[in-house]
Amino acid sequence: MFQLFRNSPGLLITLLLLLGGLAVCLLLGTMMSHMGASRRPILWFAGFFLLVVGPQLAGNLWLALASHRADAPRREALSKLATDPDPAVRGAAAKLLFGPDADPGQTTDARAIFGDALSQAEEARFAILPKGETVLLARFRGYSAAENAWVAYLRVTGLNQLQGKGDSQRGLLVTRPNGEKVYALHFQNSVGIWTGPDDASIRKRMAAGGFRVPWRAPLEPLPPVAMTKAPQGPPTPGASSPQTGWMATLSSRWGWPALIALLSAYLFVVVLFYFKGAAWAATRNPPPGVPPCDVAELVARLEALNTLEIPFHLERGDSPGEFFATWRFADARWMDLARARGMSRTFRIRLRLDERSGVVRTTDYLSRFDGSAGRGGAELAWKASLGIVFFQHEHQRVFGLQFDENGKPKADLSYAYTFKLDEMKSPLIQVVTGAGWKWRPTVWQGPTWLRWLTE
Repeated sequence: MFQLFRNSPGLLITLLLLLGGLAVCLLLGTMMSHMGASRRPILWFAGFFLLVVGPQLAGNLWLALASHRADAPRREALSKLATDPDPAVRGAAAKLLFGPDADPGQTTDARAIFGDALSQAEEARFAILPKGETVLLARFRGYSAAENAWVAYLRVTGLNQLQGKGDSQRGLLVTRPNGEKVYALHFQNSVGIWTGPDDASIRKRMAAGGFRVPWRAPLEPLPPVAMTKAPQGPPTPGASSPQTGWMATLSSRWGWPALIALLSAYLFVVVLFYFKGAAWAATRNPPPGVPPCDVAELVARLEALNTLEIPFHLERGDSPGEFFATWRFADARWMDLARARGMSRTFRIRLRLDERSGVVRTTDYLSRFDGSAGRGGAELAWKASLGIVFFQHEHQRVFGLQFDENGKPKADLSYAYTFKLDEMKSPLIQVVTGAGWKWRPTVWQGPTWLRWLTE
C-alpha cells in the first residue's frame, strides 16, 4: 500500500485532503456542540465534501491499483533481463519490453551510460533495435524520483537545450539536429525514452512494448491504415497522461456516451444535495405544541422588531408577503497616505411568507464595496453574493482622516465596525418560530415548481 502512495501522488493528495476535511468538520462540530449551536451545517458540509472528494479518491485508488497490476509484468521483465542467466527467459523479457524484434544481446545497463541522471534507478535497460531505433526504460522507487530523473536525463543529454514540444505530463518530443526524433515520458515511477526517424515509428514502438501513448501527447497521430496494422500491446494505465488519469481510462473502456451519462447523474446528485442539504441544515422548526398564527399576526410581530434596539431595519418588499431585513454595518470615508478611501458593507435577508404551508423562506444577500483614489489612479472593488450564510463574524478598523456623510472632516482618526450575523438572525428566527411558523432558508428562491430542488 505504501508503494501505491509513492507511485501515485494524486491518490496521496486526495486522501490527505479527505482526512484533513473530516478533521476540520470534527473539530468545528465539537466546538458548535459545546456552544449549544446546531450541528446540521457541519453535517451538511461533511456530506457535500464527501460527495466531491470521495469519487476523486475512489478514482485515483482504482487507477493506482490498475497501474500497479499492469506494471507488474514490466517490473518482472526488467529484473529478468538484467539478472536471469537463461537466454530464452531474457529473450522473452526483451520482446515484452521493447517489441517482437528486440534482441536481449543488444540491451545494456543504462545506468552505466547516463551516469547521474539514472543513478537512483532500481533497474534501467537501454536497447538498440533494428533500423537504428532505441528504447530506454528505467524504474525508480517512487514518482518523485522518476520525475527528477526525467529532468536530469534531459539536462545530461542536452535535449533541454533543443526546441521541444510537450511537458512532463504529456511527454516531451525533441528533434535532434540529424532529424532523429526523441520522445521522453515520465509515468508513475518509471521513465521511458523512445527514439526513431519519425513520430509514427515511436508510436508503433511504444505499442509493441505495451505502452499507451498519453492523451494529448505531442506525437503526430498515426494514419488510419497504419493504426490498423500497428502492433497492439495490452493497455497500460500507468502510461496514461496524469492530466487525464482515471477519466481517460474510463472513457477508453466504457466510451464517452456512457461516461457523460455517469457524470451527468453524479452532478445531478451533487446539485440536489447542495440545495436540499443546505436548506435542511439551516431550517428551524417551531417549538412543539405551538400552533401557527395567521399571517397578519406574524407580520405585526415582525414589524414590531423595528421598535426595538436592533442593528437592522425591516421593511416591506414590492410583492405581497415579502420583507427585507437590512443591516448596513459599515459605511465610511477617510483619507490615508494621500489617498481618499471609502467602503460600504450591507447584509440583507429576503423573507417570503407562505401562509398556505406556514413557512417563511429566506435568502441572504451580501454586498461589499471598496474604493480609493489618489496619485496612482482610482481603484474600485464591488462584490455581491446570495445564498445561505450559516455564521459570520467580522471586525475591522481603519485609520486615517475621517469624513462625515456631508464630506466634512471629523475629529475621529479611526473607524471600526463589528458584524455578528447571529445578532441579526436570532431575533427574526425567534419571532417566526414563536409564531408557529417554520424558518426555511434557501440558496435560491426559485419558482414554485422548482421547490423540490431548492428546499
